[in-house]
Order: sequence, then structure tokens, then C-alpha cells
Amino acid sequence: MNEKNWQSELTAYIDGELPEAERKALEAALAADPKLQALEKKLRQTIALVKTLPAPEPSRALKQSVLAHLDEEKRPSWFSWPTLVPAMTLAAAVLVLVLRGGREELPPLVVDEEVLVISQNMEVVEDLDLVGLASAEDLEVVEQLKDLEVTP
Repeated sequence: MNEKNWQSELTAYIDGELPEAERKALEAALAADPKLQALEKKLRQTIALVKTLPAPEPSRALKQSVLAHLDEEKRPSWFSWPTLVPAMTLAAAVLVLVLRGGREELPPLVVDEEVLVISQNMEVVEDLDLVGLASAEDLEVVEQLKDLEVTP
């Protein structure tokens, strides 16, 4: 290990961030070099002194500036895209309804009777499909089979 890397390696060593192989190599260098030992001792003392310093307090002006900035971000702006697009869409829809209103009647809804019966009896239709019956005539055959059953 050369002298150039000692400080960065020692800092990582003291912080417990060195891989095991590098840690062992540094410990061997520490055992052999008194200058490196002295540097390690100074670094440990410096770290201990820095930990005893009080945490810095932000100034009152900084706190007020940050809080004011946060308040500005919370206020919604009516002229921003997330608010303007839905409002304009709603306004256009209302305008179309007002302009078209009363001029034209919609034609009456025509419902096919067979479609209506099928939709009302969808469970039965699904059961028929599950059993493999293809039409309502097949259902009539099944109903007649019930009549042919003999009760003991």
C-alpha cells in the first residue's frame, strides 16, 4: 500500500467499509508502519471530536423561506393544465348539450323480443351451452324426458 492511499483507506477502515482482504492488508501495514498508526489515531480523534459538535441549526430566515415556498406549492393554480383541461372539456360538453337541446328527438329504442328473452334468461342459456344444447328445441326435448320418467 503506498502512502498516497493511506488516508482514504484509513477512513474507510475506521468506518468499517473496507472489504475483508483490504482490511487485513491495511491492518498488516498498520502493524508495520508507526506513521500510519499515528495517522489512524489522529483520524479517530478527529471523528470523535466532530461527533461531539452540536448539529447546525438553520437560520430563521431559511426556515421562513422554505415554509413560504411550500405554501406556494400547495395553492392550486386555476390556469394550469391539470385543472384547465377538465374544465374546458366540461364547458364544451355543456355547450354542445345547450345548443342541441330540444331540437331533435331521439328515435324510440327498438328491442328484439328474442334478444330480450335471452338476456333475461342468460343463466339458462349459459347452462344450455355448458350441457351442449344448441337450441331451444333441444330444451323442449329435455323437458319431455322429465315427463317420461316413471316414479316408483
